Amino acid sequence: MKLKKYPLNIIIFILLIVVFSNQKICGSGGRFPTWGLSFKGEASGGILVLAKTGNRYVKHVSIETKTGESVESIAQRLADTINAHHSRQTRRVEYDPHWLWVGGFQAHASEDVLILPFGPESYIIGGTETGLGIPKPPRFLSCSYHKEKDELLLNWENTSSEYDFILINGYWTDFDNRFGRKINGNSNSFIIDRERIPLNIDDMDFWVVGFRDNIPSNATAIHVSDNGYCQEETFGIPFNEGIAPNWVSWSTVKEQSKISFEEREIESYARFGTLSKTLLTKPFYQVIKAVPKGTVHGIYRKFLGLIPGHTYRLTACMNTLNMDSVKGNWSFSIHAVPTGKDKKDLTGKQMAGLASLPNSKSGPEAAQIAAFGPDRTTKREFDFAITGYTKLKDGTNSSNITLPSDANEITVWVRFSCDDPKGKVGFSGVKLEDLTAIKNPKSPEQIIQEENKQEAELQSWIERKSLQKQPDEK
Repeated sequence: MKLKKYPLNIIIFILLIVVFSNQKICGSGGRFPTWGLSFKGEASGGILVLAKTGNRYVKHVSIETKTGESVESIAQRLADTINAHHSRQTRRVEYDPHWLWVGGFQAHASEDVLILPFGPESYIIGGTETGLGIPKPPRFLSCSYHKEKDELLLNWENTSSEYDFILINGYWTDFDNRFGRKINGNSNSFIIDRERIPLNIDDMDFWVVGFRDNIPSNATAIHVSDNGYCQEETFGIPFNEGIAPNWVSWSTVKEQSKISFEEREIESYARFGTLSKTLLTKPFYQVIKAVPKGTVHGIYRKFLGLIPGHTYRLTACMNTLNMDSVKGNWSFSIHAVPTGKDKKDLTGKQMAGLASLPNSKSGPEAAQIAAFGPDRTTKREFDFAITGYTKLKDGTNSSNITLPSDANEITVWVRFSCDDPKGKVGFSGVKLEDLTAIKNPKSPEQIIQEENKQEAELQSWIERKSLQKQPDEK
């Protein structure tokens, strides 16, 4: 009652004191809102990556865990690693991908809890560590724009792990704007009404993260452009168990070797914190290694919630790495086929060409977009496979993908077979365009030209940055 007589600015001042009094004070960084990350159980042994969300190339730190290591030890070592990176911040160093934040905040461990600034929406967990209660990430994030309703429909699949809740982070116009939503842990779709959230449909990024026991998974992500009709995997997110976000491993054998899949980082991109805008300029790419003779394996993903009757163009970025020096027979190919009619995933035998696909075709060349082998390599460079443009072995072009009236998905898979145990290939990701909805789609030549231009500009920018003298250098 007497409070009503106080001036408004005094009331605001009192409220601010109350709010900040509930926030922890750590290090020289002053007052920060904080969040406590508490792992569960014990470590399985592997690489544990803590990454910060909020850009197409995320900042991250990592430690190598030991089998059976306690959560108390994990929390303390992560805090020490974060602070060690931050202690090296100087004017001489323009950028370090391992600085999770700017300022004097010191991460610290309180028994089994890692105290971090900001909130749970700011972090994801990747790497090869599979214990500690870390949930597996959602997968297959896809986005469709429905112009008549001015709505965006996000679809994804949850893993067998159940989430307590799911966080959706949306960004637009080069991450200058953001929205976040916390939704039910069983959700696998989300509708965005652009009257309520005016996203820029020419430049949007979406991330979906599952939480269990307040522990975040890795993210599944997608970049959307061209009036909402183009979706592509242009992001720089550390992998989960050696597999790129959105993708899942497959094989013709039940017991698949985890060491057959690996994350590779392009160091020059990481050093300067580049903003990944194309498939050619991503800081991380997938490596698929050879497995025992007679085994065929690879990775696959689905694009969900597509529009029946529409025609789609797929662009993939592939690299045969050092396969020119490999002796013996090998093959590296990418395929895509309409799915969704029976709501079942393709089997390893289907993707290996040993069983019929939903379109009744079978064999190694069924639904093929591009194929590489001893007689055709990428000469250690990333090359593009584009439906309706890339030539197949018989000299014809691969076909764009038109969905039947009873299908609303496209399954894409990469296949690798090699007799040499030293064989390995690279894969950067894919882009899917709705050619039916895009008024003036770019030609395949324009796509390749723009990708090469972006890569050349990035390389030139890196060279200039590396030659520049820092402010305190003579």
